[in-house]
Amino acid sequence: MRPHLAAFALLLALALQAGCGAGAQQIKKDERQKAREAAARYESASWQVRRAAVRDLAGFKGREAEELLLRALDDGHTLVRIEALRSLDGTASGRARRRIRALAEYEPNGNVRWQAIRILGGFRDARDSVVFAKGLSSDDWLIREESVKGLLAIEDFAIRYVSIPYILQALEDPNSNVKLAAIEHLSVRDERIYQALASMLDDDSPARHSLLKALLKALVGYRLDGLTLKRVTALLVHQNAEIRVLALRLLKRDRELKKNGG
Repeated sequence: MRPHLAAFALLLALALQAGCGAGAQQIKKDERQKAREAAARYESASWQVRRAAVRDLAGFKGREAEELLLRALDDGHTLVRIEALRSLDGTASGRARRRIRALAEYEPNGNVRWQAIRILGGFRDARDSVVFAKGLSSDDWLIREESVKGLLAIEDFAIRYVSIPYILQALEDPNSNVKLAAIEHLSVRDERIYQALASMLDDDSPARHSLLKALLKALVGYRLDGLTLKRVTALLVHQNAEIRVLALRLLKRDRELKKNGG
């Protein structure tokens, strides 16, 4: 490259870098201004106005925005607190995550706790596994459902295997929604889990078709024992077309595994 062209390219790169830096600074300035405006509106006696102010800060990363959202977690109105949790979804702030974790573990308001557990599950942090395990003992099936989703979302290998007793607990839950959540989000294979899944195949009531479909998907990759093989084979003539297809796929996969010694 000729000297004058090289100099021009360097000047252009510096100009672009300066422009990007100025743009980022302007964004931060705008966010600070919006946070101040939201803080002023948050002083309103109307919970609807406070909720709107909190909602407007969703995704903001500045200190001013975080301070207001953390303050809103203690608001006197449940919907404002829930909105604050939603606005903190995906936050990288350790301080905010600790507050969310505390609400998920100890909050007496079921609606707020459920939302906190949902947000916490999105972080997929192994340190939150204890919170989800505790949630599985709640009297509220919605909290149990969200807790098993959060537990199974954690990708840490060790956590997955020490969580098996809690997974089995969810698979035996009296509420079908909790069972379904556990089955659909399974992320670990284990003989105990296989036995729990296989034992649920014998109930074929129409109300359980969603559960049956999930079971047939979850059993893929396991070698089927004689009784389970018989039950799955019987589903090839099931009245539901999707269940027939899923049963056939499971049987094909089982044959492949046994043929290959898997």
